[in-house]
Amino acid sequence: MSARNMEILNLISKCREMRDVGKKSKLLEYINQLLPVDSKIKLPSLITNDGIDNLLSWVEVKISPPVYGLETS
Repeated sequence: MSARNMEILNLISKCREMRDVGKKSKLLEYINQLLPVDSKIKLPSLITNDGIDNLLSWVEVKISPPVYGLETS
């Protein structure tokens, strides 16, 4: 796994620990900027805490190494 992907996974962990939805949303935007062009997500203008967690999970699956027998597509 690349150093960039490790950095993103660490930021995802930090983001999940945050309670303030505004700060969490800002960190999600930053994480999105770090993603490769083909993995970037279109962020909604209004998002809930659960919505952020769902997007973080999607990003995590996209950049994590594959688990044998499972596909991410």
